[in-house]
Amino acid sequence: MKFNHATSAAMSSGRGSRDDYTLDSSRLEMRVRKPGDPNSKDFRLQELAMLSLSPIFRSIQNWWLQRAERHYLICADVEQQRAREAQANVAYYQKRAALARSARL
Repeated sequence: MKFNHATSAAMSSGRGSRDDYTLDSSRLEMRVRKPGDPNSKDFRLQELAMLSLSPIFRSIQNWWLQRAERHYLICADVEQQRAREAQANVAYYQKRAALARSARL
């Protein structure tokens, strides 16, 4: 049995016929038909629900991955800077050791 609120509203207002809007509750499918429209489409309610959630999940996942990428690039820059500073410290102390050695002689 087909149950449809839109059909009863359309019939009471005189805007449409019973075949324009149908909701088949046994298959959870909504059909919107316009008379004479060859491009009318059938939409499953479950597909419509997933279509609205999938882009949201995808955008959240993309945001999370971009955030992780930025974080790790910053970590790499920090470690590279630490390595440069450590190299500069090594050079500084080697120079001080060479000066102390030459002053001793």
